[in-house]
Amino acid sequence: MDTKKITEELLATGLTQKALADRVPCSQAAISAFSRGNRGRRPTLAIGLRLMALHKELCAEAASPAPGSNS
Repeated sequence: MDTKKITEELLATGLTQKALADRVPCSQAAISAFSRGNRGRRPTLAIGLRLMALHKELCAEAASPAPGSNS
């Protein structure tokens, strides 16, 4: 799991670090460390799984065309 990439892509959906931290849940400082690729801050299994689930939910929606569009 590339925590930095997942976190950056989640933040690119418009979530703030605080909003993402609230949804995970974890601290804003942890999200900041993950987005910087700080190797000293690796997520727990529970946080890693939640980040991946949010990524699948939010980033898949952002990448998919809206129903009924001709894209």
